[in-house]
Amino acid sequence: MGTLGRMVWIGVIMVAAANALVAAPSIDGLLATKINAAPLGLTPVVITFDHKPVNSDFVMLQSLGIRGGRFLNELPIVLTSINRTQFNALKTKAGIRSLYANRTFKLLDLEGRTITGVEQLIRDVETTTRNGGLPVTGKNIGVAYIDTGIDATHPDLQLGQNVIQNVYFATADLPVEPPAGFLPVVPVENVPTSDIEGGHGTFGAGVTAGTGAASGGLYTGMAPGAKLIGIRAGNDVGLSTYAIVQAMDYALVNQVRYNIRVCNNSWGTVLADLPYDPNDPINTATRLMHDRNITVVFAAGNGISAGTGSGSNGDLPGAINPFSVAPWVISVAAGEKRGLGTPAGFSSRGENNGTGSDTAGQPADPNTPPNLRPDIIGSGVDIKSTRSKQPGVTNVAGTLPIFVGANDLSTIPPAYLPYYTTSQGTSFSTPQVSGIVALLMEANPLLTPDQVVTILRQTATPMPYDERTVGAGYVDAHNAVRIAYSLAMTMHPANLFPSVDPNAPQIVDPADDQLGTTAQDIREGRFVYDAGANQVIYTLTVSDASVTTPNMRWSMTSTFGATQVFVTASVDETATTFEYGKITIGAVDFGEINGNVITIKLSLDKISAAVGANVLGTTSTNTLANAQVLIGSSLTGGLLLNADQANGSDFDISPAWPDPTPTPTPIETPTPSPTPSATPAQTPTPSPTPGPAQNESKRFEERYSGTLNPGQTSVSVPFELRRTTLQSEIKQDHGDQEIVYELADANGNLIATANGKKINLENLAPGSYSYRIRGNVSKAVDFTIKSTQGK
Repeated sequence: MGTLGRMVWIGVIMVAAANALVAAPSIDGLLATKINAAPLGLTPVVITFDHKPVNSDFVMLQSLGIRGGRFLNELPIVLTSINRTQFNALKTKAGIRSLYANRTFKLLDLEGRTITGVEQLIRDVETTTRNGGLPVTGKNIGVAYIDTGIDATHPDLQLGQNVIQNVYFATADLPVEPPAGFLPVVPVENVPTSDIEGGHGTFGAGVTAGTGAASGGLYTGMAPGAKLIGIRAGNDVGLSTYAIVQAMDYALVNQVRYNIRVCNNSWGTVLADLPYDPNDPINTATRLMHDRNITVVFAAGNGISAGTGSGSNGDLPGAINPFSVAPWVISVAAGEKRGLGTPAGFSSRGENNGTGSDTAGQPADPNTPPNLRPDIIGSGVDIKSTRSKQPGVTNVAGTLPIFVGANDLSTIPPAYLPYYTTSQGTSFSTPQVSGIVALLMEANPLLTPDQVVTILRQTATPMPYDERTVGAGYVDAHNAVRIAYSLAMTMHPANLFPSVDPNAPQIVDPADDQLGTTAQDIREGRFVYDAGANQVIYTLTVSDASVTTPNMRWSMTSTFGATQVFVTASVDETATTFEYGKITIGAVDFGEINGNVITIKLSLDKISAAVGANVLGTTSTNTLANAQVLIGSSLTGGLLLNADQANGSDFDISPAWPDPTPTPTPIETPTPSPTPSATPAQTPTPSPTPGPAQNESKRFEERYSGTLNPGQTSVSVPFELRRTTLQSEIKQDHGDQEIVYELADANGNLIATANGKKINLENLAPGSYSYRIRGNVSKAVDFTIKSTQGK
């Protein structure tokens, strides 16, 4: 199907969805609950028409006894209060699109703001006090956004307000014949819509500094107080060097005019195609920007194409963007915005953990050796941001979830679909970091680019991955701004290390990050194999299931091999049902909603039948929990809208063995300090091991975590070996710190040293052993060990 055909088909889908909503008004379950709780009282309501209300509509409302309210100037909305009789009458009136409660929505794509610490920063009294009593928003910090342009007619990106300038060069798309003689490049300024074919720049600009005006603040950028300077340098086809250097020149010429302190670059190539050269014209331009105290932020890249139809692989040699590794810029990788922030498969890994420098001095030394890996990681999967009205791939990819992993029609409220869409990539983790840099600049305008990257790396949330994958860790805006204000660091916004407790839930989700009621606010999810009953037990805990209303649905999903299997609990107008399947639907063995916990049991035989293979002894991956609400009626059809979603860790379908010993309280991973000092040695608390010796074929897995601090000689992790075969692997944050990973016997004698951070041994005698981690480290190194016994 051609591009035009796809666009027509997408349009048909969206029109059909719109017609379904028009046919029967969407009724908010929360509104119905509130009205039924006080049927004679008045409940606030948002009445949305399918047209701009006119006098006859106001007469109709008054005929129902609704005395008055307020209407908006442009939007077809009336704000008023109603009782149950009026509510029932309104549901039958033509021309009404929806009836909704007066809800309180959370900011932005909330998980992204939570895991990066922006939400914690907003609530920080100390930083707000230091900022004159106002939250830190990047106020008046200029961000040069070099991309496909900006649709500055968008409510969130208004020309003359937060888009302080929007620039187009005639040579941005195609080179032109040179003029007679040498003439200056003349930009076309104050262009309302420079993103005429793409949407990429508009989307990313919204991530950095969108105001959230079109969504009541739901989809707000990282730094809504910042000022964007949109500089168009290409379109969906790509950006040329010819256009890029003109754009960077414009930023330098107009730095003082617009207080430009940040430059975002969500474009590039791969090291395999273009080796790093400090004298490349683009690297030359970014070095000059650095020397003029403009912090330059670059996407690390989206990997190398793995072949037609198979996407990109970020873990191939030469995948890193060469422009991002210059020691005077910041390189940003992409991870998930939920759960453990797992690095995206497409996010470009580095060549190594870093053999060069993260800073280049002021002015930058062009001969400074680069680190061929990312500096930091941000949210780059399932990102919601501003949709351009112009044609372009970014504007429609959200309706084709094969491209971005989520469907706009089920994850964005219908009223917001014209203004927002979904995408993914380091293209959009990068503007997230650019916005956070603007926050730092507001907090301390004296910071240099070298100081900015140092603060971001020192305050990053630790992750159990090496630096070639995530750099120093997940960006933490809250602690970065605190350091910029010379305040002490506080707790990181998330613990991104997997739990050492085998009984811990696979999914843990923050409170109050849902679009619906608290019955749709996921808190935790567990996937447990009960060997005695030969069932997988799914339990999903929500904040408050007492406010459950019809048309709510919850699902838990995981992958067995290449097959996704899900279970669902659905509440409709007549009954609560529990089902499972992959495409077709079947009945589960057991299901109930008890208090705030939804429990579903499903036999392993049914799972194996759905997968087409015996899943006993395998590991199920990609655990996911969803809470959804049906906009419309289950009887007449409607749209399923995601209210909350959370990812989690893997779980094993393992044969039975005796229960493990009670789980000890796991140690906490300490919060790193920008200048760590030596602390007494700590021995990590291991996970419990199985009981008496088992058959070698009964394989089991344990996980341990701990910290090697500066000044410590080594850290030991004792465990009991109950098989003769042992496989283990260690992962660490701060991968530039050299550590040695060893296996020792009960007397401390060396048995083996890891090769490539792995130890694989056979024919060992069961007994007491320990893993030993040693090294002369200059900063705290958090580590996790995956230890597997048996074949």
